Amino acid sequence: MNQPKIIPTPQSLFGDLDLELPALDISAQVNKSSPKKAQAKQTHPEPSAAALAGQGFLPGLSRRGRPRLQTPISAVERTAEHRRKRLEAGAKRLEMILDRNVSTALDALAEHFKEPRSEVISTLILKTASRVLKR
Repeated sequence: MNQPKIIPTPQSLFGDLDLELPALDISAQVNKSSPKKAQAKQTHPEPSAAALAGQGFLPGLSRRGRPRLQTPISAVERTAEHRRKRLEAGAKRLEMILDRNVSTALDALAEHFKEPRSEVISTLILKTASRVLKR
């Protein structure tokens, strides 16, 4: 009733074909670490820009298509310069902590209008001020 499973050998499957099969080392295949760690250890080389589809290299242009600067600046410096110009133009930086309900409503409005939260707040303040102050 309980017959042992018979595993066919390559010779029994393929007859007298002269096949050279590598010896199987089962102990090497057993990985005692987790699969995530095994994947993390494997490193893949980064593809070059020429290898990516639709990312061809254009001399003198960045990947986003804007002209390269003669003296490239870092993203941090570029952001700081943009903020400095906005402050000189009269903009003010605000920081506020909102209640959970207000924060959820703000996120919903921003998603509905497909605008950043700062734009939603600016629009609401300007509309309210124009109604209340009636300039």
